[in-house]
Amino acid sequence: MRYRWTLAALLLAGLAACGVVREARMAQAASLAAVAEESFGKPGWGRTGEFTLAGQRVRYDRGADRLSLFDTLASGRAPLRYTWSTAAGDSEADCTARQTEVTAGVLALSTKPWTLNCRWRGVSDATLQIGEGRVQWGQQTREGSYQRGTLSLGLRSVHRFEGSAIATSGAVGYEMLHGGQVVGSVDLSGGVPRLRRPDPAAPMGQAVTEAALALALVWEP
Repeated sequence: MRYRWTLAALLLAGLAACGVVREARMAQAASLAAVAEESFGKPGWGRTGEFTLAGQRVRYDRGADRLSLFDTLASGRAPLRYTWSTAAGDSEADCTARQTEVTAGVLALSTKPWTLNCRWRGVSDATLQIGEGRVQWGQQTREGSYQRGTLSLGLRSVHRFEGSAIATSGAVGYEMLHGGQVVGSVDLSGGVPRLRRPDPAAPMGQAVTEAALALALVWEP
């Protein structure tokens, strides 16, 4: 995300000035305190490629296109396709993020706020929708849902770093909720995403993984 790296850099600079340098991390819900963290991918991983997550291969192909009209109206589209190879077979995702902005000088106004829509096929038949909604405490929050059969997850953006009381204007990661409780998260504040999830062999863990991969891999349009 365009703003994610700037916010993290400013936080690290402030810590360095105090003589303490620590890696910025997304604040985690108490329900995930005992859940192991898994990193995946690599810095600067580009438009296409592959990596492993707990020994399972993930291949991706993504892009970002932006059409500008008279330098005032800009429409962005970011397609993403990825395949997660599990023991049960391949889970294939087809996603698109969209956003339209009107620019006047240094100001930019979203006429069509950011949205991300995904559909899976293969061993998974699921859908995901998330978008920018209400402004809360100065943050443009993102909320949505993931659905596969009778299993449903709520999705919401996170706007706080660990140990900081100051909320960020942009998302530094996402939480996945089931029955109102946070059951998984993906931290996007560092060089590589960091995932916390239930057992990936169970339906809940598979759902969290699929949603997290889409949110981590998609580029901002």
